[in-house]
Amino acid sequence: MIIGLCGKYCSGKSEAAGILGEAGFRVIDVDGLGHEVLAERPDEVTAAFGERILGPNGAVDRKKLGGIVFADSAKLKTLEAIVHPRVREKTAALLEASRGPVVVHAALLFSGGLDKLCDHIIIIEAPLLDRINRGLARDSLGIMAVFRRIWKQRALIPQSSYLPADTITVRNSGTRKELREAVLKAAARFT
Repeated sequence: MIIGLCGKYCSGKSEAAGILGEAGFRVIDVDGLGHEVLAERPDEVTAAFGERILGPNGAVDRKKLGGIVFADSAKLKTLEAIVHPRVREKTAALLEASRGPVVVHAALLFSGGLDKLCDHIIIIEAPLLDRINRGLARDSLGIMAVFRRIWKQRALIPQSSYLPADTITVRNSGTRKELREAVLKAAARFT
């Protein structure tokens, strides 16, 4: 069983992935795979964005790169064209090698085409104010940077009429215990 797990910026996806991991699912962290691809392809990334995105150690500085791509949709598409194909390949290879239940944890599940690899999908939603506060606290970004990230991700998840029938939305507006119960209940519906 392969469950796709997605949600918008600071909705609680990582927390939900951790809960499913504790419950015995193998978690494939697609963001982590994206970081691997950036490290594997620094020449392509610097060719597209210049050396200003490099850190003092010569590696791609994801925070600098994020500041650029989240401020410009065309640049975001350029980065996605470099990263997404390789991330899909890595995800497919990990799925093929996996035994037992798997979670594909990916903010870009739909836009990256990873939803097609999944049997079922769980979408984590959270109130906008909660997401803003989490972004400010977690990422040490200014309010405008948080708003830009939220704005860029506004269309990551298709409208409900376009979602597959085997999709469940979990609302993350309470405690971790409540999220845990809701996520495990959603996953149990697929078994």
